[in-house]
Amino acid sequence: MHEKSLLTLEYPKILAKVASEAAFSASKTLVTELLPAADLQEAQRRLAYTSEASNLIDLYADAGVRGAHDIRPLLVRAARDGVLSPADLVDVLGTVRSAIYVARLLEKLDAENFPLLHSLGADIPTRQQLVRRIEETVSEEGEVLDSASSTLRKLRFDIRGANQRLQDRLRTLVSEFGPALQEQLITIRNDRYVVPVKSENRSQVRGIVHDQSASGATVYVEPMVVVELNNKLRQLQIEERQEIERILRVLSSEIGAEAEALKVAVELLAEFDLHLAKARYARMTRAVAPRLNAEGRIELRNARHPLLTGKVVPINFRLGRDFSMVVVTGPNTGGKTVALKTVGLLTLMAQAGLHVPAEHDSELAVFADIFADIGDEQSIEQSLSTFSSHLSRIIEILHRVEELEKQQVPDIHGKMSEELIKRAADHMPGALVLLDELGAGTDPSEGSALARAILTYLLEHRVATVATTHYSELKAFAHEQPGVVNASVEFNVETLSPTYRLSIGLPGRSNALAIATRLGLDERIIEQGREFLGSAGVHMENLLEGLQSERKAAEDEHFQLSMERAEAEYQRKLLEEERHSLEEQRVKILNEARLQARRELEEVQSALARIKVEVRRGNISRERLGQARQTTRDMEEKISLIPEPRRPRPAEPAQERLEGPLQIGDTVHVLSFGQNAELVGLSADHSEAEVQMGALRFRVNVDSIERVSKRKAAAEERTRSIVVPHYEDRAPVSTQLDMRGRRVEEALEEMESYLNDAAMSGMASVRIVHGKGTGALRAAVRQQLARHPLVKSYASAPPQEGGDGVTIVKLSA
Repeated sequence: MHEKSLLTLEYPKILAKVASEAAFSASKTLVTELLPAADLQEAQRRLAYTSEASNLIDLYADAGVRGAHDIRPLLVRAARDGVLSPADLVDVLGTVRSAIYVARLLEKLDAENFPLLHSLGADIPTRQQLVRRIEETVSEEGEVLDSASSTLRKLRFDIRGANQRLQDRLRTLVSEFGPALQEQLITIRNDRYVVPVKSENRSQVRGIVHDQSASGATVYVEPMVVVELNNKLRQLQIEERQEIERILRVLSSEIGAEAEALKVAVELLAEFDLHLAKARYARMTRAVAPRLNAEGRIELRNARHPLLTGKVVPINFRLGRDFSMVVVTGPNTGGKTVALKTVGLLTLMAQAGLHVPAEHDSELAVFADIFADIGDEQSIEQSLSTFSSHLSRIIEILHRVEELEKQQVPDIHGKMSEELIKRAADHMPGALVLLDELGAGTDPSEGSALARAILTYLLEHRVATVATTHYSELKAFAHEQPGVVNASVEFNVETLSPTYRLSIGLPGRSNALAIATRLGLDERIIEQGREFLGSAGVHMENLLEGLQSERKAAEDEHFQLSMERAEAEYQRKLLEEERHSLEEQRVKILNEARLQARRELEEVQSALARIKVEVRRGNISRERLGQARQTTRDMEEKISLIPEPRRPRPAEPAQERLEGPLQIGDTVHVLSFGQNAELVGLSADHSEAEVQMGALRFRVNVDSIERVSKRKAAAEERTRSIVVPHYEDRAPVSTQLDMRGRRVEEALEEMESYLNDAAMSGMASVRIVHGKGTGALRAAVRQQLARHPLVKSYASAPPQEGGDGVTIVKLSA
């Protein structure tokens, strides 16, 4: 990436903020060295890491590398037979513990939702044996423990004993030499225990002088009687130090043997912490992961510059679909440069794997390089003017663009047609060029001509470009040239302040005359300025003002229409809820009426059954039976006028709502019965339909049936209502129905009628004689019985009564 452009776009400042979220030096270094990727897949992989890390923080808020340190210099020393200090070992211990913790944490993650982090955790080397060894050797404070070796434990026991004996002897001597001592205490000089003796009393204490006070009034004497005890203690301390050095050397050697694995662990911990730092920064700036492409498309929605503080006005920006170049115009301090920097910086951030402060569904392109010429870089030392400084930067940028184009399409110039070269270049990531105040700092006519030439060059080479300018000629160029579009930052003339809103498709106004008018400049001067501006300039300003007014009116109208649409949708929902409530009430009333009628019909049918039994016994006349039958028919006709009880149903899923004309074989729902049936015939004018419902076949009006899916019909099969056919005059019901020799359809139809008559006669059980034969009739009969609403149970007859050739049926009470 172009280093000067990275600095111009303030990319290092973003990295510094991300680095502040990193936990240790190794990851901070990775952050500061993070460069944008020029490859689409690599940029997408980096963004995916950041997204996974952000999701990980949602699950484990304290996720991190904990006590990790960059121990790579220590590993180099240990690998070269160097000896690590106890403090070094504590750092190694913290790092190895961190590697174990992170590896276990990432291992627990779902590999489907966290594929990258899960894989990263699997690659982290863990050395549990080193943790145990270091924990046995040093404390958290960096002291070598007695448990480091049995020899060290014994030496320290001996040291404590020797020290105790020496202290006891010295305390005795202090009491004996009391008047000769400067103070009644024991101190240390040159690692030897001594007592402070007054200089004039030196002869009273036989021993070795180790030191003297600055004034000469005190000498520090090691009494002869404790010299041997001091020697013994000193010898033990030397042996202790040697044992500690041996322990540290052995442990350092073990660490050196694992140096490569531990180095990998540090690097992977640093990478993990890098992703966490990016995720924390993204959450802090309310950033999101943009979509990426390699076709030069940019679609930013409510994007914010991440380094701006306070109330930031977001911008909407697009590039790369209908146009590859945007020319931004508008007044000074209106936000043109901020918009330019926002586009460039967010592109760099996305290519580095950082989320960007924008709304979801924002999209950014991956570019091979990004070039920016922004700001006044006048050089006094080089005696360069503002114009010369800008032009030098632009010349460098154009050279780099040419080199990049040659690298992307190598060795084809002069060997391929321009069309093939263009086609090859269109499928490779190119450059993004950002130019601020193009052509400024020199004569306006020459500056605008040069600016137009530069933009034309970039357009011909299909370089994605965003440029800011004040020149009206460039506004016309953007309006007339295919592939180029105007954009502007808005300015409120009433308040004399910019709104910082960026509008794509509309050129900006300089507003100089309008601002001067608002500030109170003499109207005569304003008019003279308009004359100097010329009719073309005045016409352009008026045109821009008219366009802005029309656009504002269109936006207001769009807002009003959206509000009216929202209100209409709200009213539609209210009406739908009210309709649903009324439908529920209607169905409830119909259900209650239907149930009441059914109860009355059942009572009449029960009475009719009892009357029929009485008739057979001769207790009731045929005339009375006829009256009862007529009452039953009247009740059935009354029920047929009331729709079948049912609950309001939600709209069927699209896959079950069947459209189109009725066809023979369709499964239909008979509304008057609340049953599903098969459509077996249609009248010539399609006004009536013949349906098969179980063993019954009858004609109904087409308007009283509706098509249903086979799946839905199967689901409703077991919940269908009982069909009560009209009772007709027939002979007394026998306890047995003989169906041998009948066709299956004929037999089932007869059995249906027989079971209804038997149930109405109050019979508890009946015999169905179907014979054995091939078993087809028996199977059909039992299949019909299994789902018949009047059948309680059924079974084969005993062997002596017919066995499998007869089915005993128990009827519902």
